[in-house]
This record gives sequence, structure tokens and C-alpha cells, in this order.
Amino acid sequence: MSKQVDATIRCPNCGKEYPVKLFRTIWGEHEVNRNMVLNDQINVPQCPHCGFSFKAPYPFMYVDVKAGFAVWWEPQHDPGIDSDARDYATMFGANSYYATAPRIADWVEFKKVILEYYQGKRVGGKIERLNMDALKKEANPPKQGCLGALIALVVFSSAFIGLLLL
Repeated sequence: MSKQVDATIRCPNCGKEYPVKLFRTIWGEHEVNRNMVLNDQINVPQCPHCGFSFKAPYPFMYVDVKAGFAVWWEPQHDPGIDSDARDYATMFGANSYYATAPRIADWVEFKKVILEYYQGKRVGGKIERLNMDALKKEANPPKQGCLGALIALVVFSSAFIGLLLL
């Protein structure tokens, strides 16, 4: 599930601050989400004061669970991603696509890497395991990370699969 966070940003044009919602994760298996990224429409707030729009330099993870890959757009180093990668390695295995997701600073390169996964030029890592103990320890994940959304999805999916097996 895609995750958005609340933020306050300063317009680079007029200098006024305003609240926005920015994506921390976006699930690319949904065509509307994939198009939002590939058409440069994600995390592009418009200032309510002067109307100026710009690409907010806020890191986020693009994930396509069906295709089995993830990629970070990280315009500047984000220690939250370091922490998330360690947690993903514990939960899903050190070679899982969550733990090994490339971290790309350049926007054009980021989109190129996503397309390379879809074209089969790159291959994501498999989910090696599901460590439920690690999931339970992350009851209060950091607000910046995308781990909370992932945990909710895994817990929901597990419950749903359990119902199907009844």
C-alpha cells in the first residue's frame, strides 16, 4: 500500500510555508501510481499562495510487489532508508528486493532504472523469508520510513490468506 506523510514545505518561489502530503512509498503495480511516477507527477505540490509547482526533493520508495522489485529515489542521503534497509534484511532476507533496493539520486536515472526492471534488464531479489518476530518488534516504526505500510500489508495479507484456507 502506498504511504503518504504530512509535511510543511516552503515555496521556493514566494517563500511562504504550507502543508502538503508527500508519498514515502508508491506501489507501482497500480497503473495510476506507475503513471504518476513516470509522468513526473508525484510529490509535486502547488503553492496555494503563488501557484508555483515544483518537485519536492523528498525521498520515496517505488515498489512493484507483482514484478518483485523496489527502487528508492533519494535526492539527498536519508538515514531513515539505512534503517529501513536493515529492518527489511531482518524481515525478508538480506537479498530480498526490499533490502537491496537501489538508491538513485537523479530523477531521470530513477525512472530509467524502474523501466529496466519492467523490461527485464534488471532483476529484483526474492523474498527469502517472513520473520514474524521482527514484524512484531516494529509496532511503532519511525514516521519517516515506509516500514509501517509494509507491516500493515503483510499482517493484512496473512489474515486474508488464513481466511481463504478456512
